[in-house]
Amino acid sequence: MTEPSVNPPAPSPETSPDPAPRRTRLRALGGLLLLGTMIGGIWAFGYWEPRLLPVRMIEVQGELHHHSSELLRETLVGRLQGGFLTADLKDLKQAAESLPWVGGASIRRVWPDRLQVRVLEHRPVARWKGDGLVTAEGVVFRPRGQVPAGLPLLEGDESRSRELVERYLKWRDALMLAGQLIDTLGVDARGAWRLDLVSKTRLELGTDDIERRLTRFIGAVSQLDAAGRAQLVDLRYSNGFAVKWAGAPATAAPEQVLPQTTPQWRPKAQKKGPGPKAAATRAPAKAQARRPGPRSQAPARPVPRTQAAPTKAGTQAPALRRPPPAAAARAPTRALTQATPARP
Repeated sequence: MTEPSVNPPAPSPETSPDPAPRRTRLRALGGLLLLGTMIGGIWAFGYWEPRLLPVRMIEVQGELHHHSSELLRETLVGRLQGGFLTADLKDLKQAAESLPWVGGASIRRVWPDRLQVRVLEHRPVARWKGDGLVTAEGVVFRPRGQVPAGLPLLEGDESRSRELVERYLKWRDALMLAGQLIDTLGVDARGAWRLDLVSKTRLELGTDDIERRLTRFIGAVSQLDAAGRAQLVDLRYSNGFAVKWAGAPATAAPEQVLPQTTPQWRPKAQKKGPGPKAAATRAPAKAQARRPGPRSQAPARPVPRTQAAPTKAGTQAPALRRPPPAAAARAPTRALTQATPARP
């Protein structure tokens, strides 16, 4: 005889434990442990990486004329933080480009412990307002120490530096062919351009049509050099310019000059000859005027000379001629009158 199976009573919800809070606590604890491990690993990596993988060499490449590679290395070492893997290359690049003569820099890692730096140095073409320099791209920078001598001077607003450099490079070549060199090129707030040449001549170009005005001056350089040394050439005219010469008074007004141009050829107008009646009238008179009359063939009377009184030194003054008598002066006239034929 078998005993009936008896099922145990189901636990009531009030007395059964809930596993959800336990799982939540376990997950939170695991996250904290993982976060602590990551933080510890990062700290350990940051602490040990510079010691295990330090940057042992900084290699500088590129032509440096105004900065030594040692100065660049010292600047980069002062900004270097971390080891080979944790070094901030962007910050190092900014540190290299902060040097006055450095126009651009690039840095890369070379395994296992070297940083390679390539530097492009500024190449100035002119001075900028006395204390700065400007490159062919219009970049203005102010180096430390003395500015190199022998460069022309550019003056103007820094926002127009690129335009100033472009005009300088263009005008420099044009004036050099004419035997002139630029010493100073400037533009004021109104946009008026001026040029100072090495020959101590100032050109006032104005604000409009400055290219044509400069071309006009270049065409008249030989004319001005032949006339003298010009101190001021005012080209703000429509068809010429005004010149103030060196050595003129300060209050003297500039002299206006028109550039010489090649005259155009024009055919000469034919002169109308005398009419047939006038030719017939003049021909006998001319022919008979050449034929002397009877009185004109008489020998002229000798003109007596008078001696001047002796001077105090005992020498005689040169003899003076007596003017011819009136009758002798009128003799050709009478002869011409007698030679003229009477009218029929």
